[in-house]
Amino acid sequence: MVKQRPTRRQLEVLRAYIRAGSVAAAAYELGISETTVRQHLSGLYRRTGCLNAGQAAYWLGTTDLGSDATPRRVATA
Repeated sequence: MVKQRPTRRQLEVLRAYIRAGSVAAAAYELGISETTVRQHLSGLYRRTGCLNAGQAAYWLGTTDLGSDATPRRVATA
């Protein structure tokens, strides 16, 4: 059960972690420290109620947040 919606950055870090397969590789890909990756993942787990990256990846795949087609703000005239 989702407690709160994760931040955009937490989702970005989770996707990088899933793609890269390790905290170190995700940190390198994003240009941040391994500690920062762990902190973002920990925050995401707390917000979503997931216990680990496997659950978070499954959760991400079952939500509309799983697609990279995130709606963007469009300037109106």
